[in-house]
Amino acid sequence: MRRIWLFLFVGMLAVASPFAFQKKVPTVLEVVSNGAVQPLEDGLYSYKGIDTRHGPQCVEYAERFYTSLFPMTFPFHNSGPGAYDIWEGVAENKDVGSWASHRQYFVAYENGTTVPQADDMLLYDRTRGGGWGHIAIIAEVHPEAVVILEQNSGHDTRRVLPLIENRIVDRGVKGVIRLKAQDQQEHEQESVH
Repeated sequence: MRRIWLFLFVGMLAVASPFAFQKKVPTVLEVVSNGAVQPLEDGLYSYKGIDTRHGPQCVEYAERFYTSLFPMTFPFHNSGPGAYDIWEGVAENKDVGSWASHRQYFVAYENGTTVPQADDMLLYDRTRGGGWGHIAIIAEVHPEAVVILEQNSGHDTRRVLPLIENRIVDRGVKGVIRLKAQDQQEHEQESVH
């Protein structure tokens, strides 16, 4: 008799779980671009004049983005062996790569603890990228989604991820890393309103 009840209980969970999850996380997001991301060619995009590429590692795009637009803030060719090392260097104050001398420019937020902003680095834990983690740049923020640009994660370098109550919904998202200067500007704008 217990086996029958267990079988029925597991069966109900299997049927109910996918429907409950679909209600919380939309499977298809209709995002009207604000024009920040510009298509270049098949699978490649540009944001603030910094293009994505096929081939190079994910950290290479973040490095080009920050060294081009915010000079001296991001270690050049020395950010650490993997993307997750950036999180460890900034959020956990570990001395990896050159982050000991560059983390002063950034602040880290665990996923869901702040509203994501354009130009934030989106960091994934070591469950992504074969244990190295993964990094992307947030290019657009919408009420129910963020648009990210990334490299080394498939052919299409632009993805739209669901945003639920400040939490970016994707496997392995650790959080965002933001320039302190932009974080201050955001807080100053909030205090004016």
